[in-house]
Amino acid sequence: MPEEFNIAIAGGGIGGLTLALTLHRAGFTSVIYERADVIAELGVGINILPHAIRHLVDLGMLESLDSIGIRTRELIYETTTG
Repeated sequence: MPEEFNIAIAGGGIGGLTLALTLHRAGFTSVIYERADVIAELGVGINILPHAIRHLVDLGMLESLDSIGIRTRELIYETTTG
């Protein structure tokens, strides 16, 4: 079991929640501090790139992500000149 630490995580967004879950799986306890009073849908899309999805899959979240998300089939980056 890891040595006892007091771990504070600033922000309950994707990064903060993923960190908390990763730490929990490693046997650490953490506290998440979030400024928002309520966690709610904002009506915006979030595109998570493959290297980040890999970490979420490792945490066992693929089925949950597939149930609420739409997989990106193609992503094209363009500049003002093409």
